[in-house]
Amino acid sequence: MELKLYEDQEWLVSDLRKAMALNKSVLLQSATGSGKTAIAIHIIQNVIKKGKRCGFSVPRKELFNQTCETLDKYGIEHGYIASGKPYSGGMDVYVGMLPTMASRADELPDLDLVFIDETHFGESYNDKVIKHYKERGTLIVGLSATPWKSSGKGLGCWYDDMVSGKSIPWLIENKRLSDYKGFAPSNLDLSSLKVTAGDYNKGDVASFMESQSTITGDAVAHYKKLAMGKLNITFCASIHHSEIVTESFNANGVPSAHIDGKTPTDEKVRMIRAFAKKELLNLSCCDLLCFGFDLSQASGVDVCIESMSDLKPTKSLALQMQKWGRVLRYKPYPAIILDHANNFQEHGLPCSDREWTLTDRIQTKSKSEPVPPTRQCEECFSVHTPAPTCPDCGYVYKIVPRKVEEVEGELEEIQKEVARKQERSTQGKTDTLEGLIALGKKKGYKNPSFWAKKVLAGRR
Repeated sequence: MELKLYEDQEWLVSDLRKAMALNKSVLLQSATGSGKTAIAIHIIQNVIKKGKRCGFSVPRKELFNQTCETLDKYGIEHGYIASGKPYSGGMDVYVGMLPTMASRADELPDLDLVFIDETHFGESYNDKVIKHYKERGTLIVGLSATPWKSSGKGLGCWYDDMVSGKSIPWLIENKRLSDYKGFAPSNLDLSSLKVTAGDYNKGDVASFMESQSTITGDAVAHYKKLAMGKLNITFCASIHHSEIVTESFNANGVPSAHIDGKTPTDEKVRMIRAFAKKELLNLSCCDLLCFGFDLSQASGVDVCIESMSDLKPTKSLALQMQKWGRVLRYKPYPAIILDHANNFQEHGLPCSDREWTLTDRIQTKSKSEPVPPTRQCEECFSVHTPAPTCPDCGYVYKIVPRKVEEVEGELEEIQKEVARKQERSTQGKTDTLEGLIALGKKKGYKNPSFWAKKVLAGRR
């Protein structure tokens, strides 16, 4: 069975082919849920028709199983490079676990094309596998929605060029991703947390969140108030924190379960199927659902994540975009994002305009990078980009600034549509490369020329 692509995916394949004609290693960046694996499968189908050999590397067991099942679905025979799996020589296609491939670098099969899935994750393993195949002249395609390492380092150390898919606003407007409503707590003091390698220290953030007997905004109460009955996932700071949160949901009448990488496969399937049937309304986790783990494919039933509770503070934009991506997979109604961790303040909105490059992300002492400013309405507590009036209730702001009254634990809806329009208005009116480069410099982008060319290419 041949895999058919959406039109935007076909455009991206065309851009990738042009880049690969000039470079041996290219990174394909596209939003979570936009179908990067589908693009890879489509390319693999065409490559093996020409008698070439392909590999597909994944960093985690769950992704390994899902990739094998997808290849089976489209009738693509494949071998394995994974601990506990038999190795079959002479196959046209291989699926490999990244750590196993790194440990067996001297025994890896010769391949014409290798895909590196979630290539921002697993730095030392990626380095060994990518260098191995580069030395042999193999074409390498990295796949990532967020092409920065958690430290903020770029992936230009491995890839010579990058092609990008359509933006999240475009994907939402064209019904390829779900629209959403965002709510955020008024304030959460994270100043006591240490920062290590560009993100909050794992031990510090875990201890901080685990110690909160009453989490700011009360995650359970706000789920019941704003998303009750929807299939919800909760991102937590540690496995222990996830277990604590799960107990809290259950104690307050919201059927919930904790899931992690060590949960037995049959137990995962049972949980996810119960979730799909709404016998469970919430699944709590730490990292499992951040890396492309497909609940539907893992359980064999359709699962539509409708809302998320974010209890995992992070300074890593890459990690945050992965989390948001879980709930933005397409559905004909808005997803609900409940942010209890200041991540909207830290990173802006899911649909904010972002510059993805192969270079390092700009780091400063206080903020990872500039984020769109916000204003909170004194009357209805709506949060939106700065404007003379509140776009939600019409309140007219006074010229003399007044201190916004804080309401403990109250979640306020972010006016996403207004934020998006105001942020992109100037950009949309700029129709020359030179003007866009100037705008990119004004926004503080490290590579305004690259960004400007990407914007113009996206207008075709």
